[in-house]
Amino acid sequence: MLDGLRVLEIASMAVAPGSEAAAAHATRILADLGADVVKLEPEQGDGARRRPPFVEGVPNVDGSCWWIPLDANKRSATISRGALATFLRGADVVVQGQVMTHYEDVARANPTAVLVTITPYGTTGPLAGAPASDLEITAASGSLWLAGEPGRAPIRSSLPQSPFWSGMYGAMGALVALAARARGGRGQHVDVSGQASMATVHPPAMVHWDVITEAHERLGAALIGRSIVGARFRNLWRCADGYVSFAIQGGPIGRHTGRQLAAWMKEKGALDDVIGAIDWDTFDNRVLTQAQVDRLEASVESFLLTLTKREFFAGVIARNMLGYPASDARDIFADEQLRSREFWQKIRVGEREVTFPGGFALFDGVRPTLRRGPPSLYLPTATLSWAPGGDWRLIAEQCSRATTALHASEASGVSATATLAAPAAAAGALAGLRVVELGWAAAGPFVGKYLANHGAEVIHLESRQALDPFRTTYPPFKGEPAPDRAGMFAFYNDGKRGATLNLRDPRAADLALRLVAKADVVIESFPAGTLARRGLSHEAMRRARPDVVVLSSCNQGQTGPHAQHPGYGSQLTALAGFNELLGEPDRSPVILYGPYIDYIAVGYGVIAILAALERRRRTGEGCLVDLSQYEAGLQFMAPALLELAANGTVPTRAGNRDPQARPHGVYRCADGDDAWVALSVWSADEWSSFREAVAHPEWSRDDPRLDALVEGWTRERTRDEVTATLRRAGLRVQPVLTIPELREDEQLRHRAFWRSVPHPVLESITVMAPPFILSDTPAVLERAGPTLGQDNGYVFRELLGLDESEYRALEAEGVFA
Repeated sequence: MLDGLRVLEIASMAVAPGSEAAAAHATRILADLGADVVKLEPEQGDGARRRPPFVEGVPNVDGSCWWIPLDANKRSATISRGALATFLRGADVVVQGQVMTHYEDVARANPTAVLVTITPYGTTGPLAGAPASDLEITAASGSLWLAGEPGRAPIRSSLPQSPFWSGMYGAMGALVALAARARGGRGQHVDVSGQASMATVHPPAMVHWDVITEAHERLGAALIGRSIVGARFRNLWRCADGYVSFAIQGGPIGRHTGRQLAAWMKEKGALDDVIGAIDWDTFDNRVLTQAQVDRLEASVESFLLTLTKREFFAGVIARNMLGYPASDARDIFADEQLRSREFWQKIRVGEREVTFPGGFALFDGVRPTLRRGPPSLYLPTATLSWAPGGDWRLIAEQCSRATTALHASEASGVSATATLAAPAAAAGALAGLRVVELGWAAAGPFVGKYLANHGAEVIHLESRQALDPFRTTYPPFKGEPAPDRAGMFAFYNDGKRGATLNLRDPRAADLALRLVAKADVVIESFPAGTLARRGLSHEAMRRARPDVVVLSSCNQGQTGPHAQHPGYGSQLTALAGFNELLGEPDRSPVILYGPYIDYIAVGYGVIAILAALERRRRTGEGCLVDLSQYEAGLQFMAPALLELAANGTVPTRAGNRDPQARPHGVYRCADGDDAWVALSVWSADEWSSFREAVAHPEWSRDDPRLDALVEGWTRERTRDEVTATLRRAGLRVQPVLTIPELREDEQLRHRAFWRSVPHPVLESITVMAPPFILSDTPAVLERAGPTLGQDNGYVFRELLGLDESEYRALEAEGVFA
């Protein structure tokens, strides 16, 4: 997809999992798509090489289970920092996980290069330059506040997640900037914030706060946001040999699930008067009181305790019900759907080959593969045809001379950007791109949202006959529930046009294909085969427009035994193993707020579309992208899966502990029993600074009471006092932000991350900008999601050319219903 693209990654010795690992993940995505990625490392190697666990338990700079997934498919070289300028001249994209070079320097060496800088908070604003690891980034994003048990400390995943999020958005930002370059010929700076990247994973919490001032918080195993009367629904349940993910749901598929559950219980002789008395044809979970929910869930709990994870999984598949097991790594490797889609591949680790996750999607039926394993620190591999002189080590002297000359020109007063063309007019990076979107809820429409934010015309097609759950089933609503009063739909679809088509009518399919013929991209997110049954098969779309890029994003992909199984993101998240890694040791796992895995699939969906368009610019070819949301989510699980494959160890939840840092935790402060601060210490030098800052030189990192001692100190101070004290010492610390605090956060305000836009019924709603800022073509957010059928006239009369009489006749016959 990205053959011929040249990417330079600049690494450092940083050991804390944060923005450095994010840069590595960004370039790994680009490498998997065909880019030639060279990683510039210090002589001692990238700091991620030293993060445990290690293959076979032996520390080895080439054997970290954390580092291997980040750096597979790359080459590496060790050079002096002064040699950088010459290498910049041959690069299309440069990625860094801390500020090691500036865009002015990159542009002076190569005006067409894109520089991606990933930092914890962004390169500007009140927190620019503040240090943070995964723990503090998660605390700053609101994600930590939403994970854990009520009354106990907020919990982060035992497998750090923020590097994957900010790395994914770094790759996305690079591709958006390359699309802008294809039009204007100039590179630009992509400024990625780790805080903002992690804040993209819980939109429902922000929508509830914005629309009805309902502040969401961590609820252990329970879901919030499904009720209009404040009830909570359990989503993780103990079963005979572990945990499963299941919830009492409304809407068509929720009611079907309820009917099937009752029939299943009856088969097993377990149906009681509570479940047996429900009329599933009229069931509406949104209006149940908490007492009613508790009574229903007590009956469900008794039944689920009789089933193993395997039995539950087989049962929901056979009955086409919602629900999945809460998998651990062993369950994932045994999954028949992944085997049938040939998801797994082999990677060489030392003298062994081990099983490893495959690429995140199929492109025209082909999955990107590993072309090489991760580069050994002891065997330099970078010999570049696009840089002078061959091996990087051999041209260091030449590069140093070039750098010296560059500095001399600076001293003479030559402007760093004097020879660069002026930035293009502020058109969006994707201006001129037309997208037709057929999908609902989060996973499909959020892909279109990011394209619209960068200038694409996105036309969201929906039907009044089968309304989007975000218009009907999911609160919050402003006033009485109604399709155009739904906050979720308005948030997830900002910047789009909206039209209605009743695809049960064959004439509607013809109109949709006429629209596809005028589009560059089609996004669809229904279960496999749904659109084909309505006359909108992939083949039909390609006949309408041979070079169209089609993204089909669904639960488990377009093929395989589970391809047509319906599912929600919160439960698919459990199937992908995330819940097994979230919680305290020896306690129940807890949920990741919302449809966590959906947003991973969104990011990879945007990346897939942009990569396919990049290929189309070179070859004129369209592309069919088969994206399984399950497989996309497993990219963020790769280190845990490698740990099992290489060592036979089953990763599990470990609270807020970390194998490298101590202290590393979340501690109460004097502001109240639910006021917390996250902090971590990663080295002996940092430990010395920490003891001096807290005025306790007698403390020991080996003391088993250390967490209690730290919390004793924080409980005597407010969050702001703790934060100010430790930041003055250059240490990592961050208050755990609540959702209302996240909305008012000064750093996010500086980046214009939350923006209020008009809506014809809701009046206004807060929407979310992309977590990266493009220096020349920034995102534009001007309007909320469309009301139902808002742009029918534009789409069908102006674009498709229907005359007045034809349009009115079709309207009267229900084609636009």
